[in-house]
Amino acid sequence: LGAAVNRSAIKRQLTKLREMGINAIRTSHNPPAVELMELADEMGFLILSEGFDMWELSKTDYDYARFFPEWHERDVAAWVRRDRNHPSLIGWSIGNEIYDTHVGERGQEVTSRLKMLVQSHDPRSNGFITIGSNYMSSDNARRCADILKIAGYNYSERLYDDHHEEHPDWAIFGSETSSVVESRGVYHFPLDMPILCEDDGQCSGLGNSAPAWASRSREANIIADRDRDFCAGQFIWTGFDYIGEPTPYSTKNSFFGQIDTAGFFKDGAYVYRAAWTDCDSAPFVHIFPHTDFNDGEMIDVRVASNAPRVELFFDGEMIAAGDFDRAHGDKITLDTKIVCRRGTLLAVAYDKQGREVAREEKPPFGDAVKIAASADRTNVPTDSDELIFIEITALDENGVMVENANDRVFVSVTGAGRLIGLDNGDSTDYEQYKGVSRRLFSGRLLAIVAPKKEPGEIKVRLTSPSLSPLEMIFMAYAENKPRGLAGTAENTHTSADCPDETRDIPVRGISLFPEFRELTTERRTVCVKAVCRPANSTYSGELEYRVTTVNGIDSPLAVITESGADGVLLEAKGDGEFCLRALCRNGTDRYRLFSQVRLTARGIGLALTDPYSTVECGLHGLGGGDVTTGLGHGAGIGVGGGWIGFENVDFGMVGSDTFTVALWANSNTPVRLRVYDGTPQDGVLLGDFEYSLKPIWQNYQSMTYRLSEPLRGRHTISFASDVRYDIGSFVFERRAKETAALPAALAESIYGDTFTVSGSEVTGIGNNVTLDFGEFDFAAVPKRLCITGRSALPMNSIHAMFSGSDGEKRIICEFAGAEGYTERGFELDGISGRQRVTLAFLPGSCFDLSSIRFEY
Repeated sequence: LGAAVNRSAIKRQLTKLREMGINAIRTSHNPPAVELMELADEMGFLILSEGFDMWELSKTDYDYARFFPEWHERDVAAWVRRDRNHPSLIGWSIGNEIYDTHVGERGQEVTSRLKMLVQSHDPRSNGFITIGSNYMSSDNARRCADILKIAGYNYSERLYDDHHEEHPDWAIFGSETSSVVESRGVYHFPLDMPILCEDDGQCSGLGNSAPAWASRSREANIIADRDRDFCAGQFIWTGFDYIGEPTPYSTKNSFFGQIDTAGFFKDGAYVYRAAWTDCDSAPFVHIFPHTDFNDGEMIDVRVASNAPRVELFFDGEMIAAGDFDRAHGDKITLDTKIVCRRGTLLAVAYDKQGREVAREEKPPFGDAVKIAASADRTNVPTDSDELIFIEITALDENGVMVENANDRVFVSVTGAGRLIGLDNGDSTDYEQYKGVSRRLFSGRLLAIVAPKKEPGEIKVRLTSPSLSPLEMIFMAYAENKPRGLAGTAENTHTSADCPDETRDIPVRGISLFPEFRELTTERRTVCVKAVCRPANSTYSGELEYRVTTVNGIDSPLAVITESGADGVLLEAKGDGEFCLRALCRNGTDRYRLFSQVRLTARGIGLALTDPYSTVECGLHGLGGGDVTTGLGHGAGIGVGGGWIGFENVDFGMVGSDTFTVALWANSNTPVRLRVYDGTPQDGVLLGDFEYSLKPIWQNYQSMTYRLSEPLRGRHTISFASDVRYDIGSFVFERRAKETAALPAALAESIYGDTFTVSGSEVTGIGNNVTLDFGEFDFAAVPKRLCITGRSALPMNSIHAMFSGSDGEKRIICEFAGAEGYTERGFELDGISGRQRVTLAFLPGSCFDLSSIRFEY
């Protein structure tokens, strides 16, 4: 049947991990391929081999828990006996995040049983026995760990110090850390704002994208491990991206890796390399991101290096410098901000003696004009599992790599080889790995070529609709014959080699040019021009626009009044900062890229929050406790509990007492949601509700609740929790004003000689006072107008006026005196359809009005 995995491919992966500074691998969450064990022996990696992802208690409906009672003994025997004599083997993990150790009655019993079984098959203790647990705050889980004495912590660095003090006889290590998510070459600014989800379906390469359970940054988990001598090390999640388990999006594969599925380094790999490699033997410096963003925008620039000093220059001027204590310092990267423009970034690294040991230059780049490629070898043995890995990119007219190039490249392999796969590392790209063309992603594409059975020349031809092509020659040789030599040569043919139907030229960038950046009462509108790059893009006429916050949530501060392919006209609606965002789908069913400029409005007035349209919880302006970025545009409440609040929520005259909230609570037991009018510190508790839906992994689900009384007018609304969950959005149900009791003070307008607005009431109504309650839509015909009021006068004459398409109708309501607030009904006749309702008080009135309502 042949090998289940390709040894050549695994070796390439391990080589890249070694370059990043990794020396140990935890297999997850099952025994590894034998080829991995053999290569680890040869290359000097340490392996923590893991056997199980669940025991008797299942995690999903059809998982291994169904077979554990019958099969665990045989599986332990096969697992341990096969690998116990590998030099790379250092330990056996008997489980990952095992629910039995947290709530199971047999957790300790099974732990002891598995420990005994492993020892029986590894009698010389070639590997220590441990477990990887995310339940270490649980007493039960710690009792299980105490049986093993070697405890692996998943995302629990916060517990290290206390648990080391409680259990000084334990060996502690990070069995699973980080989980910071990242897309190669995609950047969402600013660095200091956590941004988990964006319109392009990608995660930020800056390092500011992290799910709720993850480390807040890569640096945080590096330092937490490094500074604890009692911690044996850590296994980050993960080295490579992998197919499946997408977070935070529903894409085809994960974003967790420091290296993408094609084997290209993400920027995170360089951050770990800065902490885990030695400057004396392998100095390096790496700048990210590039500067191909909108001129005038503030962007973050970061430099990773393992050197003790780094200097950063922009167009020859030093803009940042830093000295680093790699053993004890609290900084790993050099970080700064610049106002973006076309220019050259240069980073220079120095050793302890002040000598330059590495430099990297990032000049500005233009549109791609030609294909470039490099391969990891020039020849390959015939009829073998050895592979040629060809890394493809695109260059501009000055020979500079175009870091955001996304041109479609066609790969043709003839002669003694065959094309076996294409990958660009894009988690959102569903094109086939076995196709003959694929788009570059962030300027890169991988082609994998295998030899055929017969020796000879392998010709690889790379073409693109808009780029000059490239031809590469390799040699397939018989094992018993001398190896031939091969080289590469750029072809002089033009892009006309590609037939017309393949002319897919995506937009790689959108430049936005606002007339000005600050809007005021004198200039409330601004024109923003949009220019697509390259100019001959197939999809330049398909731009869409949004007004958002800096992290991509719809903003109420401005509206688009005119829109076209070459730009938009914006009008400010409220004070504050907002962004205009231009987006392009590039011929697909989802946004592939976006560009944005920040604008500010001043002096326009306060923007209100409309609770009757869905409010994304990432918009919260208040908060306290352990609050993080949630899924999508939501907010996360961490393990320590916390709250989020929204100011100036305008419920209007009618108000609402019913709301729907979307939560993701990764818990099989109900969680609590407290709602406050105001903040938890100084507000009024409106309700303490139970959320009890069965969780669906990383999916918000909605439940509807009712408050004890309706909210009217403007309020601050807060949501609080003592446990971890994500709160995605909320929306209130607008009550029909035609059937609700309407407080007098919330009339749309009140005018006249004498009156006082007091809370929800209008008191002291005297001569010629009018209250306009706005337009009603009477689908049903009301029988009575009910007025709640009080007056010391024996009688008050109130005119109820109904103005509609059929003219005006006036009903005189003679309201008899009452010491306390009293509701009295007045007969109506023929009131239907759309009507504007106004109450007018005649001269001589002295009346306190509480509310009105219609009775049917």
